[in-house]
Amino acid sequence: MFGAAGRRGPAAERMFKELVTKISQNLVTAPERAARLILERGEVSDQLHRALDAIKEREAQVAGEVAAARNGDGRPLYPNEQARQAEIHRRLQADGDYQALRQEADRLRQALREIDAQIEHVSRGHRSDVAAANLVASLLGAGLREEALAALQAYVQGLAGQEKPAEAQAETQPQEQAQADAQVRDADSALVEGTFEVLEARVNDRGVVRAWCEGPGGLKVALYAKNGAAKALETAVGKRVRARYRCLDHGFFAVEVRPVA
Repeated sequence: MFGAAGRRGPAAERMFKELVTKISQNLVTAPERAARLILERGEVSDQLHRALDAIKEREAQVAGEVAAARNGDGRPLYPNEQARQAEIHRRLQADGDYQALRQEADRLRQALREIDAQIEHVSRGHRSDVAAANLVASLLGAGLREEALAALQAYVQGLAGQEKPAEAQAETQPQEQAQADAQVRDADSALVEGTFEVLEARVNDRGVVRAWCEGPGGLKVALYAKNGAAKALETAVGKRVRARYRCLDHGFFAVEVRPVA
């Protein structure tokens, strides 16, 4: 059965304000955090280029020394390319300064990857916060304050660890979230209930249905589902459905769907 979408009373109002404040703070601070990370990335990138330039310079220096090496008769000590490359490799392997430069370049590459991941995390989080704010605004505009509170609760609860794409999250729900799903079924506060008009639906080769829907206030959203909920969505194109769902990074995952008469 479909439970209540939220809770009434002063406690619910305080929670509503706290959740709105949290998302608002995220929206305000995200651009500053992104700018700081971009500046940091630029500094690390400059350091990496300097390290790579030093590596190339040392390699060229050693290559020149090997090419110029002569034996007692004045002939090249390393007469062919294979011999020269082997000697260059041997000398560079034994060169402590060169190896230190290589290690520094590897460290800086790793630092760049970590900064890029942080930038992506901030960017995705900001897009999610904007989508959540728009959803809540639409629900409030439609007079659905309890649904807005429930949506905020579900969204804030799902902020931690939401790193996978929406379809990947939908596909892994039954396997890696079995215990969490059981807890969610026992706690209506973790699910949101809403009515959607299904505009189109498609299923991938793993059985996940992605339905493009129109929600409260005309908001267009992606609703994902598997198993029975997926079948209900797939057969409801052009119709209205009532769904219980939780928030993903980009869209919602429906755990229960039923047609609206």
